[in-house]
Amino acid sequence: MPGRAQSAVYNAHKDHLKQRDGPYCIACFVEHGQKRGEPAIKLEIDHADNNYRNWNPENIHLTCKTHNLRFRSLSVKEHISLMATYSAKNTHTRAHTGLTVPKTLVDYMQGSPEMQVNSICEIRWLDFMHQEITRLGSIPREIAIAGGAQVAQCSTHAVRTNYLVKGISPWGPFKEVKESGEKLIVYREEKRDKK
Repeated sequence: MPGRAQSAVYNAHKDHLKQRDGPYCIACFVEHGQKRGEPAIKLEIDHADNNYRNWNPENIHLTCKTHNLRFRSLSVKEHISLMATYSAKNTHTRAHTGLTVPKTLVDYMQGSPEMQVNSICEIRWLDFMHQEITRLGSIPREIAIAGGAQVAQCSTHAVRTNYLVKGISPWGPFKEVKESGEKLIVYREEKRDKK
């Protein structure tokens, strides 16, 4: 059972990184402009500080196996610096080439001010949730709302009625459970990438 839970955590982080950075190896994209990803290239989660227990959102990125192995030979300082550079370049390129969202969806950065704010705040909230659930195993629902709103710099209403609802939907990475009368948010255990 622990293996299944660990797999659920890994897959949830992987899904989040695909949304945040794109469904491809960040190094291949920045170095060569190639969006190499699944199913042709298996993607792995790279930990910039080489600490596989550090799931801080700034520390993790998707890479192909070749780059993941290559980065392991770098010092921690070089690795962190390189990934920060790649992340900044990837974000800049995506913002200027229309890759911030899939082409079939509305580009929220071109939408109303509310849509623009939500596109930023939702990512901040998701980062907060991934970091806290990875660290603690669960997070009380009210902390997910109030603490998440504080960190994301948005209203509790936006978290309660939008981000949390999406996050615990059958397609989201989280689920709500009840333990000792308290509502907790945890990672969804079943594998969601079935076809």
